[in-house]
Amino acid sequence: MTAPVLELDVGNSTIKWRLLDGGVRVSGGRLESIAELLLSLPVSVQLARIASVADVAREAAIIEQLRAHGIAALVAKSQRECAGVRNVYQDESRMGVDRWLAMVAAYQQFSRASLVIDIGSALTIDFVDADGCHLGGYIIPGVPLLSKALGLHTGRVRFAEAQSFGLAPGVSTEECVHHGKWLAIIGAVREALTWAQEYWTEAYDVFICGGDAMTVMAAFGAQAEGWHYREELVMDGLSYALSARED
Repeated sequence: MTAPVLELDVGNSTIKWRLLDGGVRVSGGRLESIAELLLSLPVSVQLARIASVADVAREAAIIEQLRAHGIAALVAKSQRECAGVRNVYQDESRMGVDRWLAMVAAYQQFSRASLVIDIGSALTIDFVDADGCHLGGYIIPGVPLLSKALGLHTGRVRFAEAQSFGLAPGVSTEECVHHGKWLAIIGAVREALTWAQEYWTEAYDVFICGGDAMTVMAAFGAQAEGWHYREELVMDGLSYALSARED
């Protein structure tokens, strides 16, 4: 029987977590701090797998909290190759580990060409061919960063934060900003899909994750029916990336 394992996806704003017992997910969620979680785990955990894009200080603080509860921490890093996926970066350490793990996990699903979309603080889009070679990708500010950029760097563009989804041309500053940010996100995803359709003659899969994934899928309607929504895609890649260090 596989021992319980805590997995963490430490982002720029929140932490996604899940508890695996015997290799089966028994609980999970999203939080800002792991302190309360560590006090309420239903089983004894001795190992944590971590994917982190947080700054060094925050990552170190989380590792120290885990160690204080007797939990050893293994932190995944981007690699030259893992589980059949090859990194196109000359310096693989420069790639965000969240992107790397998502690609590894996606390719492991069907071993086919994959378009991997993660929509969180940033929108990342990556292409992996049928042989597992990463072809490249894009990093674009996500929905919250697009709004923040306008608020911080324009003198007279003022708008309320909360706005529902929309793509129609705005008839107020608020609508222009909020519909505009979604137009940018949807447009980027649409262009990526067009590139994939033109580049790949064979079948390929679309994987999507991140906090705004469901909104984007709804915007694409029937076109998104064949996409694979994987809320925990980054954590799905942890066991592959860390398997050698757990032996």
